[in-house]
Amino acid sequence: MSLRIHTDFRSPRLDYSLDIIFERLLGISVEYVRDSEHPHLCYTQEKIEGLHIRPHGLLGEKGTRTFKESIEFEPFGNSQACFRTEGADCAFDLFAASFFLCSRYEEYWDFYPDEHDRFSARESVLNQADLLQQPLVNQWALWLKDQILKLDQSLKFNTRKFEYISTIDIDQAWKYKHKGLKRNLAGFFRDGFQGKWENFKERWPVLMGLKKDPFFNFEMQDEWHSTYATEVKYFVLLADLGPFDKNIEWEVPAFQKLIKKLHSTAGYELGIHPSYQSNEMGRSQVEAEIKRLYSIIANDVKLSRQHFLMHKFPETYDQLFNLGIREEHSMGYSSHMGFRAGIAAPFPYYDFERECGTDLLLTPFCFMDVTPMHYMGLSLEEAKKECKVLMDRVKQVGGLFVSLWHNESLSESERWKGWRDLYPFMLEQAAKK
Repeated sequence: MSLRIHTDFRSPRLDYSLDIIFERLLGISVEYVRDSEHPHLCYTQEKIEGLHIRPHGLLGEKGTRTFKESIEFEPFGNSQACFRTEGADCAFDLFAASFFLCSRYEEYWDFYPDEHDRFSARESVLNQADLLQQPLVNQWALWLKDQILKLDQSLKFNTRKFEYISTIDIDQAWKYKHKGLKRNLAGFFRDGFQGKWENFKERWPVLMGLKKDPFFNFEMQDEWHSTYATEVKYFVLLADLGPFDKNIEWEVPAFQKLIKKLHSTAGYELGIHPSYQSNEMGRSQVEAEIKRLYSIIANDVKLSRQHFLMHKFPETYDQLFNLGIREEHSMGYSSHMGFRAGIAAPFPYYDFERECGTDLLLTPFCFMDVTPMHYMGLSLEEAKKECKVLMDRVKQVGGLFVSLWHNESLSESERWKGWRDLYPFMLEQAAKK
């Protein structure tokens, strides 16, 4: 049985919002009906029948305009909401608010970029309202479900259940090995000059096979993933060497062997990790890196996450979509935990030029390994508490909790000493839920 909706107008933006809230989050199909067909929800200026939400106006527009100063969040049930309208059963246009967050409307405005020319959390309306750690769109969807069920208990919702996915970036599969004599000699003298005595003393024993390379910890990861039955996706950097791209050269046989093992033997999903430099070099560089991964795994490459989370709307997403990527994982911040798009679930990329949703699915992450340690300055125990609070919040709304890790952060090396335990703790918490 479909959810019947009556509205004064149809638009791609309304279709997009209804798809996210009802189809993807609440698991019920939507049917547009006339006012005489007893709608469950009335999205009109004047109430006719059913739950009444008055349109704000955003979903009837085209293109983007700046109105940041007019966005105010106010208490709404056990949550907060924006895009207030008056004289309806709901005091806010939740469809316009959901569209604003999920389309990443604010990232099309002028903003002050960070040191990597990225849209930063400090520019986000959610961060400024102290709501970045709230899965608002999920909360709004559940509120709508409760209100509609009061009108018609015969409706069947297939609401999302809590899920966890671990995503791991492989920027450098080895810390020392397989980098060649020139890079290792340069690194050896640099470590000595900078006083990095741990690296200075560790490098040659590792290269001579007397000690294990700390970054190469994939067997340990496999054990954890098997113990907790964890779904894992890896993103592999196959860049040309550059100032921010310090990966192993992609032709190295041992590196290709690792990639094949992760894909074929272990059965993990693999995606490309487009390089930092590709943001300047453009499509040809990203295409070359995708072809490199394809040549190794002999499979189409559908998943992607930007190195350093370098992305811009709409250029990055248009380019990835045109290169065959169908699932993108850059939607989050390294500096802040939480939900960049206000949602704990995958959602489609919205194309403002064509004014429609696309088949490119954006999967947001809400927790990155470096965030509690580097940006928040937390202890390990404090980080575990923050992780649990955020995961509980996602569980309450039946959302998707995605974490972002690196094999480097599991190395117990340099700044990562004492932090390895956070990863299996997170896997255990997810398994319990």
